[in-house]
Amino acid sequence: MEPLPPQAETVPFPLITLEGPAMERGRQYGAQAGERIAVCLAIYRAAIDAKGVEWEKARAVARRVQERLETSHPEQMAEMRGIAEGVGEPVEDIVAINARTELLYGLSKAAVARSEPDGCTGAIALPSVTADGHLLHGQNWDWRDECADCGVVLRIIPDKGPRILTFVEAGMMARAGVNSAGVAITGNFLECEKDGSRDGVPIPLIRRAVLSQTHLSDALLTVLQSPRAFSNNLMVSHADGDAIDLETTPDEAFWIAPDGGLLVHANHFVSAPARAKLQDRSLLVNADSLYRDRRVEAHLRAAGGSITLETLKEAFQDRWGAPRAVCRSVVMGPGGRTSSTVATILMDVTARRMWVAPRPYGPHSYTRYDLD
Repeated sequence: MEPLPPQAETVPFPLITLEGPAMERGRQYGAQAGERIAVCLAIYRAAIDAKGVEWEKARAVARRVQERLETSHPEQMAEMRGIAEGVGEPVEDIVAINARTELLYGLSKAAVARSEPDGCTGAIALPSVTADGHLLHGQNWDWRDECADCGVVLRIIPDKGPRILTFVEAGMMARAGVNSAGVAITGNFLECEKDGSRDGVPIPLIRRAVLSQTHLSDALLTVLQSPRAFSNNLMVSHADGDAIDLETTPDEAFWIAPDGGLLVHANHFVSAPARAKLQDRSLLVNADSLYRDRRVEAHLRAAGGSITLETLKEAFQDRWGAPRAVCRSVVMGPGGRTSSTVATILMDVTARRMWVAPRPYGPHSYTRYDLD
């Protein structure tokens, strides 16, 4: 795959504030993010079409997912109905955006491995190894380059529960984020032979449910108790000074604790039990994962216990192994699909603050987002 030339510096992701009960928040979301939701829908309609699947079939799958969510996640489902109303699209289309893994992979099971890895390199630095004693949490999100055009940051002020700041693809419920109680989350693509073997809750809804918790234990329980259809790695931290990584599959979850104040993960199973029990299919499309996590960890350890946001920025800019680096340049994949580091997301969890840079492989700048 040949790298493409870098683009001009991009505009910041828009900040959208949602307030009130679920349905009303959804209406605000749909009305304010309408253009970017339309871009997101166009991207995934084209992706489904490229697999030879009609969008109506995808909608049928989304309707079945919706039926389950009406019972298991009624508040998030109400918000999605509000989004649909606000943007003027069928509710199943909003469900489809959130269930994109189920649609992109579940509708085309012929492939041994998912040909479209939702990559990421994530890192957490505990207060014991940061310069100011704050907990820092961040990631590079690697995916379709065009998804930078549908990213938004949501500031959610619900009628009950913690306030939430989350970076998402427009129309989705959550991706990377932090809440006012000090809970933060990022996620990474994983794949094993168990994927698609059962029904489950779409990953964006699991992440949103985590960000609705006030304690680390409840955040972890939310992941562990959620039915899952596909593997995913979830890095969960808390401002009080701890973090846990959960390598999840449809059947099990394997935990990893910080080592020397650091927790770093890319796109392959790391825990010894998972490596012994599972077929790690992640590496069939993400072999670069085997060095990306180590490259980031080396940058952070070199700071000698005085890690700052600048240290994280530098680590996530690592270009070793380019274009398949920690910071991925735009490359052209099968069928003309582009892949890149779509965004870098940094969070000072102690301060409940986020910085996001679109398309950081080229000229870029970070925009700060606050909960208040």
